[in-house]
Amino acid sequence: MLAAQQETQWLIRQLTARVKEAYAYWWYTNEAINLHHETRALVEQLATVTEQRLDYGIGSQSEMLRVKTELDTLDARLVELQAEKAGLASDLIPLLGRRPTGASLQLTEASETLLFADGQLEPDHPLIRAAEAREAEARARLDVAEVDRRPTFTANAGYNSLWADERKRWVVGIGVRIPLSGQRQHSAVRKATAEASQKRWLATQDQREWRASIAKLRASVEAGHGRLNILNERHLPNQRAHWEASLNELASGTGRLEDAINSARQLTGVKLRRAGVIRDLYSASAGYEALIPVRTINALN
Repeated sequence: MLAAQQETQWLIRQLTARVKEAYAYWWYTNEAINLHHETRALVEQLATVTEQRLDYGIGSQSEMLRVKTELDTLDARLVELQAEKAGLASDLIPLLGRRPTGASLQLTEASETLLFADGQLEPDHPLIRAAEAREAEARARLDVAEVDRRPTFTANAGYNSLWADERKRWVVGIGVRIPLSGQRQHSAVRKATAEASQKRWLATQDQREWRASIAKLRASVEAGHGRLNILNERHLPNQRAHWEASLNELASGTGRLEDAINSARQLTGVKLRRAGVIRDLYSASAGYEALIPVRTINALN
């Protein structure tokens, strides 16, 4: 009974992690669409500058056509992104029981407070508790088999009023039950012993795999935070500055249109990589939370 309860808790944890992971991909697709609109706004700025240059006689018609082609390409990509979003929304229906709405698109960056050292690990987890419960049940069956192969003694007392002599009316009886099939009893004990040994080994193996999974996901979370910090503190500010410089150079006549378009693409690429890191970090954290001990969850809450 206890093993079944713990296994149910573990399945609930796994389902929660799956929902969070699917939701992270749904969020990422929405973020890609938002970034697509931002990119289009950047290219529209280029179109405005190119049109002004054309009016002043320092631009060319081919540059204007090049900007329009880029806008058309972006519009085609938007159709693909919207199709991906619809597909992910359909995938979430079996997990959520409904189609996700725009109001549920707030995805926060995973916290580093969940990380803890190996020395802090305690096997207070449904997966481990279920394995321990199965081992305890196997040991209990072994104890029963050991008892069944031993003789059993019974004692009872009675009162027979038919005897004229009152001293003979009280009756005391002792019974002994000896198993007739010793081989069968020994076989049951050997079977129960083997089962208990197997359950003990499986419990040990489950705990080892649990610790290995925690170490792997913890490394993913730590690496994700490192990548996110670099993107936030270095890549994103540098690419924003590059875009602004490219736009100013194009407006002043010292820059090239193609360089400005590439800069807009690169800025979107950096933002999209950042969104991908957050998505993967959120997914890894969801899996990590499913594996951490119950006491740690209670302490964090």
